[in-house]
Amino acid sequence: MPAFAAEPLSKSEQRLILLQANAGEPVEHVRFLRPMDSYEVISPQHVLIWENRFKAWLVELRQDQACKYIDRGFSISVETMRDSLNTKNGFLRGEGGVVCKIIGIREIDVPAWRQAERDAGIRK
Repeated sequence: MPAFAAEPLSKSEQRLILLQANAGEPVEHVRFLRPMDSYEVISPQHVLIWENRFKAWLVELRQDQACKYIDRGFSISVETMRDSLNTKNGFLRGEGGVVCKIIGIREIDVPAWRQAERDAGIRK
């Protein structure tokens, strides 16, 4: 019986695995003292929100039909009742009216994650 090799993981899939491996325990909310710095869409269910250059949060989104269309080309905004991320009433809104519920928030150990990416050959 022939053995089939699994397809290699994409760079995005590798990044998500390393982010999850370097993420802290889930929290219900994060309050920002300043506007968020930037964001990166990692997958249709994961967005990396940069609070500043040294602090980032991995945000998990509910798996809805509409959310599968969030990609790196979209602009998103964080919509909550306060200047924060939260799992109670937080949403990410993408272009075209796409609204995705935040279901998880985990702080990333940014130095450890960056080192893990260098070790894996993803980051130079």
